[in-house]
Amino acid sequence: MLYPAQSLPPISKISLDDWQLIKVSGVDNSKFLQGQLTADINELNDNHWLFSAHCDPKGKTLANLLIFKRHEDIYYLVRKSVVDIHLKELKKYAIFSKVSITIESSLSVLGLAGTEINSQNLEALATLTSQNNCHTVNNLTFIKIDFPTDRYLIIGTDEEIAEFIAPFSSITTLPASQWALLDMQANYPIIDAPVSHQFLPQAFNLQQFAAISFTKGCYCGQEMVARAQYRGINKRSLYLLIGEHADSVEIGDTLEQKLGDSWRETGCILASFVVNNQIWVQAILNNEIPENEATFRLKNNHQILTIINN
Repeated sequence: MLYPAQSLPPISKISLDDWQLIKVSGVDNSKFLQGQLTADINELNDNHWLFSAHCDPKGKTLANLLIFKRHEDIYYLVRKSVVDIHLKELKKYAIFSKVSITIESSLSVLGLAGTEINSQNLEALATLTSQNNCHTVNNLTFIKIDFPTDRYLIIGTDEEIAEFIAPFSSITTLPASQWALLDMQANYPIIDAPVSHQFLPQAFNLQQFAAISFTKGCYCGQEMVARAQYRGINKRSLYLLIGEHADSVEIGDTLEQKLGDSWRETGCILASFVVNNQIWVQAILNNEIPENEATFRLKNNHQILTIINN
């Protein structure tokens, strides 16, 4: 069972099995990533994590990342389905820098959330704020995400994480799709392999999460990303739509929009989940849609969908 943010159990631990932790080590790790990713890596430090994207030379998004520092190394979380696509492109340029890019297998990642998560008087979590949203204590790294509700990531060995959560008297275990649902509710994109290489990062609303710097120097795809920003080329945006219960749909499927008496295929579905007998769909559609006028439906079963946010 999946829960909207406002209906989460009091304390929940959430699997991150659909995400992969990547480690970038070496003296050039920061400089290298600055020239590859959309975020300004100079703003990354031990106490502040970043969202970012990795684009191909045409500015199309390969993957979105959550990046943080842990000691002298830089780590990031990326969807497992795009790891091979992403690393193949990234490592093309790594040979020119003193960096090592590896899949991290010695550390695990656990999500924590719940309506009572901040009432546990946990010092490691209580000291985190919106700006100072990351720190490492006794080999455990703690990350705070503010939206759509306060939630946390804990990075460490399995034994260290288990010891940290052991004092919780009652904790609900939820699947990785719960974390993805919270991302969906926050209007943060879920970019899996079928939609990699297709859209500019602005189409995923990544600029709303400070994941794109328009003032730093060059990075892969920067020219096209900047042109879309300053010339208004991007005509797409990320939306959350909800309908009555229906079977889940495939990533990459299109929706249909009602135009007069007919229906026209439009958009691209990124993810869908069944929540409380409703289907929640994250999709990229044309931006500036009049929410009160537009009617959408699933192509496969004609289930009507309503836009919840953009």
